[in-house]
Amino acid sequence: MIYRLRLNPAVFAALLTLVLARPVLGQYREYHITGKVVDTQMKPLEGVEITLRDALSSRSYSMKTKNNGDFKFVGLPRGDYKVVFKKAGYAVKEDQWKLIAPRSVMEKVEIPPISMVSEEVVQEVQRLKETEAGVKAASEKLRQGDFDGALAGLKAILEKDPRDSNALYLTGVVYLRKDLPAEASGAFLKVTELSPKFAAAFYQLGVCYQRQDQPDKALAEFEKAIAVEPGNPDVYYNSGLLLFGLTRIDEALAHFEKALALRPDDPAYLEMAGRCYINRADFPKAVAYLEKAKAGTTDPERIKFLDELIATLKAQIKK
Repeated sequence: MIYRLRLNPAVFAALLTLVLARPVLGQYREYHITGKVVDTQMKPLEGVEITLRDALSSRSYSMKTKNNGDFKFVGLPRGDYKVVFKKAGYAVKEDQWKLIAPRSVMEKVEIPPISMVSEEVVQEVQRLKETEAGVKAASEKLRQGDFDGALAGLKAILEKDPRDSNALYLTGVVYLRKDLPAEASGAFLKVTELSPKFAAAFYQLGVCYQRQDQPDKALAEFEKAIAVEPGNPDVYYNSGLLLFGLTRIDEALAHFEKALALRPDDPAYLEMAGRCYINRADFPKAVAYLEKAKAGTTDPERIKFLDELIATLKAQIKK
C-alpha cells in the first residue's frame, strides 16, 4: 500500500515563504572588481597570477592579468580577501580587500594600480643597504682612528662594486689620514670620473696633489671644485696658499678675499690676506687684517707671533 503525504496548503505556503525569505550564503554576487598590475616603471605586467582567499569562508578565486596588465573579477561575493600577486622574476606582492558590506546591486570597485618590484631591483636595494651599512661602519672605524679596519671594510665593498663612489671617497679620506696622498689621489680620481658633480672629490684630489708638491695639478683640481661648488671657502683658501707659495701674490690675495667673503671672521684667512698686503708693501691694510686675525685667535703662541708682526709693521709705518 502506498501512502501519500498530504500537505495542508496553508502550511505549504508558509514554508515556501520562509524558504524564499531565507538568504542563501555564498550566492550573492555583489562586487565587480577591476584593476591593473604594473612594474616600478609603470609598465603593464602580463600573466601575473592573482589569488583571492576569503578569511571568513575560505573561498578562493584566481586569474591572470591580460597583456595590458588588466584584471577583472565580476560578481565577486562579499568577503574579507587576502590577495596575492605572483609572477616569475618579481617579488610576491600581497594586499587585502575588505569587501564586507552587503550590496543590493552589484558595485563596481576600481583597485589602484598594483606595483610589483622585480627581483633584480630587490637584490639591488638589498645590496645598497648592505653597502650603506658597510660605509657607515667604516666611517665609525675612521672616527676611532682604526684606519686599517676602515680600509678592510671598504675593500670588501669595492670588491663587490668597484664603482661605488661613497666607498671610493671614504677610501681616499682614510689614505689621506694615513698620510698616503698618492694612494688617496687614485681613489679620489675615480670618484671624479664617476661623479663629476661631486665637488668635495675634486677638492680632496687637489689636497693630495698639494701634499705631493704638485701645485699646478692641485690648482687645476681646486678650480674644478670651485666651478662645481663656488660657495666653499676652504677651496679658495687652499688655492690662495698655493699661489702665495708660488709668489703669485695678487692672485693669492684674490682667493683669500673670496674666502673671507664667505667666512669673514676666519683668523687663518685674515692672516694670509694680511701677509699678501705685506708683500705688496701696503702695511696699514696688512695691520688691519692681522689685528682682526689676532682677535679671533685662541692659540697663545699664535697671538704672540701676530703681536710681534703687527708691532714691526707699525714701526715701519712710522718711518
